[in-house]
Amino acid sequence: MRPERYSLSANIMTRASLLLAPVMLAGCFNDSPSAKFIDYQERIANVQESDLLPPPELTLVELPSKRELTKEIPRTTLGLVDSYQLRKCQLFGLIAERNSVLGKVQDQFRNFDYQLKLIDGLERCLASNQIELELKTSLQDILSVKYQYLPDYFFNLVYTSDAMRSQLNGHDWLVANKGSAALQVRESLTAFNQVAQFIATSDRATIERPPLLTPYQEQLEKSNVIGRLAFSLEASAHWMRTITNQLNTYDDQIICGKNRDSSRFKYLVNVFNNVFVEEVQPYLSYVDSEYQAIAQETQFVSALLSQSDANVYSLHQRHLEFKETSREHVKYWKGLFERCGRSLSSIRNN
Repeated sequence: MRPERYSLSANIMTRASLLLAPVMLAGCFNDSPSAKFIDYQERIANVQESDLLPPPELTLVELPSKRELTKEIPRTTLGLVDSYQLRKCQLFGLIAERNSVLGKVQDQFRNFDYQLKLIDGLERCLASNQIELELKTSLQDILSVKYQYLPDYFFNLVYTSDAMRSQLNGHDWLVANKGSAALQVRESLTAFNQVAQFIATSDRATIERPPLLTPYQEQLEKSNVIGRLAFSLEASAHWMRTITNQLNTYDDQIICGKNRDSSRFKYLVNVFNNVFVEEVQPYLSYVDSEYQAIAQETQFVSALLSQSDANVYSLHQRHLEFKETSREHVKYWKGLFERCGRSLSSIRNN
């Protein structure tokens, strides 16, 4: 028979629920992946006949405030006479639109697209034989400034626009039974990545012009994928670290060997097969596959950060920690099975 401690006291469950309440913002408790981790740890503790280690404190994935992140960018202007000459190279209309009442209140997506259009227009005017040499000198200076600060325009767009903050902040889990969330925004992220590659390329004449980003704004604002992925990676890592600590802390409770009562080991093998292999590991694999699906497309998130900004947001670092905690967890099970003379053939490395 299995030990009778498989139902924990109500007060432990209540404390665990209260600690997790801030991050259960969507769906009922039992629908959350947290329920899988809670059940897994409880079953292990029951077999060990041990205390239940405190659940991890899960935190929301939140960017610093806009004020902390916004980079100041100097304004560049042209005199009215010089601006009029720009009709000859089809740039006057763009500048006039930007200086209109509506143009002056553009959101960051439209403002960034304006910077890309302006760069194209400036290069077109510099190549025109209808523009005076003196004006070309001024245009070249402006173009140099625009290229110099284009990374800052992009940084501000990614980290301070409402749409991208909605995309990057994470308050809830990815849910496997809803299919791949990554596919919803992959096209949008690819466009952002192309912009990042254009900015990072020194010889821009050799690279295709990046797409405008405003067409992707609504999708990125409404489909929170990167933030939920970041939350799921981080929260899963915290849970796996806690559960591995549970296993290691009370490992001496699991007895096996010749002429020893190995009942607890057999019960723990059942937990491994029925809970970890069937429930927890498939979810970890799902989260990992979601990361892999957009890993290349999310390089723009950190590609342009200076050294001082390195800790603003790192999906890659969260994934590394997620993988490390999964490996440490598997390492415990391998060690236990070896100690007890059993094969671990059913495990699927994450």
